[in-house]
Amino acid sequence: MKTIEHSAAPAASNQPGSTILILGGAGMVGMQVAREAARELRPSRIVLASLRDEEVRDAIDFLRPQIEGVELVGASGDIFIPQSLQGRRRDEIVRDRASYEELFTEIFSRDADYQKSALWKLIEEHKPQIIVDCINTATAISYQDEFKVAQKTYSLLRAIEDADDAEKLAKLPDLIGAVRELLISQGIPQIARHILFLHRTLAASQVQVYVKVGTTGTGGMGINIPYTHSEDKPSLQLLAKSAIGFAHTGLLFLLARTPGTSSERHGATIKEVKPGAMIGFKRVAARHITLRGERTPAFLVNPREESLGARLQLRDGDDYGRFQGRAVKLEIIGADTGENGFFSIGEFQAITYPRQMEYVTPEEVARIVVLEILGASTGRDVLAAIDGAITDPSYRAGVLREHAIQAMQRLEDSRGDGLPSIAIGHLGPPKLSKLLAEAHLIREAAGTAEVDAIRAISPAELQRKVEEYLASHPEIVSEIVTIGLPMLRERDGKLLLTRGPRVSIPPAPADGTVVPLDEDAIERYAATGWVDLRLHNFELWQQRLRDIKTPEVERYGSAALDVKGYAAQRFVPGDVVGWLLTNEVDEQGMVGRRLF
Repeated sequence: MKTIEHSAAPAASNQPGSTILILGGAGMVGMQVAREAARELRPSRIVLASLRDEEVRDAIDFLRPQIEGVELVGASGDIFIPQSLQGRRRDEIVRDRASYEELFTEIFSRDADYQKSALWKLIEEHKPQIIVDCINTATAISYQDEFKVAQKTYSLLRAIEDADDAEKLAKLPDLIGAVRELLISQGIPQIARHILFLHRTLAASQVQVYVKVGTTGTGGMGINIPYTHSEDKPSLQLLAKSAIGFAHTGLLFLLARTPGTSSERHGATIKEVKPGAMIGFKRVAARHITLRGERTPAFLVNPREESLGARLQLRDGDDYGRFQGRAVKLEIIGADTGENGFFSIGEFQAITYPRQMEYVTPEEVARIVVLEILGASTGRDVLAAIDGAITDPSYRAGVLREHAIQAMQRLEDSRGDGLPSIAIGHLGPPKLSKLLAEAHLIREAAGTAEVDAIRAISPAELQRKVEEYLASHPEIVSEIVTIGLPMLRERDGKLLLTRGPRVSIPPAPADGTVVPLDEDAIERYAATGWVDLRLHNFELWQQRLRDIKTPEVERYGSAALDVKGYAAQRFVPGDVVGWLLTNEVDEQGMVGRRLF
């Protein structure tokens, strides 16, 4: 993203220093949000971010006479490609191997760096307190048309399969290009990576409120919608748009429940407003029409007649000539509905007819957005509606939890010399199994389940006891390493790894089963998936035990039983690890369930 020209300095604001970033700010809804926000929120600055320079400048020019006392700043670029690739078209990126690998890595790599994304750079530069995302994300992703690209790839595959060796070599570059395009046009990986980057960016920023203006994909109509972007119906593209739109909602729902991007930890409150009708209209005017898929405006042509045969040429490259020898523009009166397109009078009448798509104005959408920012109960926050509709944990399940645990413990005790039920690794991530294994070893080696008694053992003594326990219980060592958890030990100043045939962390790379190992890597793996028997990890466990507070119900009543309290009186590995996952902060922030 790049910052472009902005307006003059503002007059005094009711909220000095406050900044609102509007993604898709040059669009129909984005501009109305800017107007409404300027009037109701009185920020110092509004940043309008959109795809192209010229549309941002046009939006600022349009809004400047209507907004007083607020600085308008423009930013242009594509938040769905890395910052280093800004200004490049996707087809150019596909053709350039280095650029393509950078984009592919951002979408698919586990180690993709969110700080290289255009979204991060934009938020880091302008430091907004409020973000309103008016980008039609579902359209931007689904209209890369992975169906069309898949068909092209399939046709090339079939052609190569049926060709001789010389023809195969000739067609191979086209196939490689199609495969490359197909990989990065997939919708779910793109929207998933976008939300992960958004999560990390919001967690590292001062953003207080993030509101998404989403889409149903069909304007609230069903699968049999008669309105598509010139495709036949039912349109796979349009269904993909709905799928991405609601996948986006589901991921935002998860984000809203993620501590670290919630108001519980001074992060962002996440909301979504999802219009269920056509949004319109921006203006009515005469327009020289550009046909879909074309880059230059159209002129009337002289029609021809031809006899129907076995084939029909859909795109005829012949010069049909201008209508009656004159350059007559295909210029009609219609309604500009923003990203939905420019509609003729008849099209506008049909789509807005009662019980068809109908429409909602951008001013109404903007009003709802601003009210949600202000904390008003509009009833239009889709994420709050989902949260109110889902089935929550139940009292009955809480009671039955203890019965199930006791039944499993009785069964384990009845086996006598059977292996203890520590972890299997199916629940994941490996850190969960690692913590359960370490907690089990600490309790068994300490010879007591009393938290206070274990807390009284020094880290060095606890380490010694665990090593003695493992020496006398080789079956426990075997059980732990068999499920993919190696044990990291220190002996005579050297690090040793006790392991089995498979190691869960790090995950095997796509190109083999060998990974480099240095000091930093060892520390990462020890923290996330290795049973760490080094002294400093026992020191960490003792700190955890000091942090665990037994709730004083007599003194504090029900307030004692909040998430910080450890209700059990004894060191129970599963409960202790559950407490850690609720309360301990890792590099991604808290990992517990958000409480509303």
